[in-house]
Amino acid sequence: MKLVTLGPAGTFSEIAARRYAAQLATSPELCFESSLQRTLARLNDDCDIAVVPIENIAEGFVSPVVDYLLRTPLQIVAELRVPVHFSYVSNSLAPTKIYAQFVAQGQCGEFLASTFAASSQTTQLVTTGSNTEALQVLLNTPNSGAIVPTHCVAELYADNLRAANLQVTHEVADYPHNETRFIALQNKQQRLAPQPGVAYKTSVLLVDDDDHPGLLADNLQLFARHQVNLTSIVSRPTGTKFGNYHFFLDCEGHSESQGLMQAVAAIRRQSRLVLLGSYPSAISAVND
Repeated sequence: MKLVTLGPAGTFSEIAARRYAAQLATSPELCFESSLQRTLARLNDDCDIAVVPIENIAEGFVSPVVDYLLRTPLQIVAELRVPVHFSYVSNSLAPTKIYAQFVAQGQCGEFLASTFAASSQTTQLVTTGSNTEALQVLLNTPNSGAIVPTHCVAELYADNLRAANLQVTHEVADYPHNETRFIALQNKQQRLAPQPGVAYKTSVLLVDDDDHPGLLADNLQLFARHQVNLTSIVSRPTGTKFGNYHFFLDCEGHSESQGLMQAVAAIRRQSRLVLLGSYPSAISAVND
């Protein structure tokens, strides 16, 4: 069995992938890819499972993943929630360059803005392909700083942090309780029967095939009528014209629960709804 996730090693994606792998009866071979598109494509190639980010508290939904689910028949079999903490590491009190992956830049915007404002010289923000790359460039570049995941800093302490004479500022993210939700995907449809005492979540796609006015409003009423609680709704353009959207929805409950079965049946009488899977609802790992 092969499990693919977004690389390189040392990322939040690897943490999520290893947590999911620990739940499996057979330990999978872990593979890394350089982009989300390549990660998802491996499901149609040689990998059995993909673990990818779907939503972040600060950044919202991950559009490439939602769009891929709209185009490709995959099944969501699990979700995981990983706390996201960033630290600022520097080897100079006046760095000329700060390295950060583009997502890290968005999630640590306030810290970066204050750092640049306080600098007595011109400091350049350099975008890296990954958080791991930002750290490696920092370690090999004088007069530089980097935004890196806090768990990577812990590994540095065990290795060469004090010897390298690095300065560290922890918790530099804009949202202290930030976390990312990951999903595990497979390309074969498999019935996952509900287990007693387990809280489930179900993901569905509401597809706009015929430019139907009121598509979302009409179907939201059916979820409410059958007492199905929606936890998230995200719209994605159909790519045909402005104002036309497909919808990705998460709701509480298993697809075999009475209320959700009735809601799905009612919706399918008037619209196209695709079930993406039911899976145990992950509990937040962030401490309040």
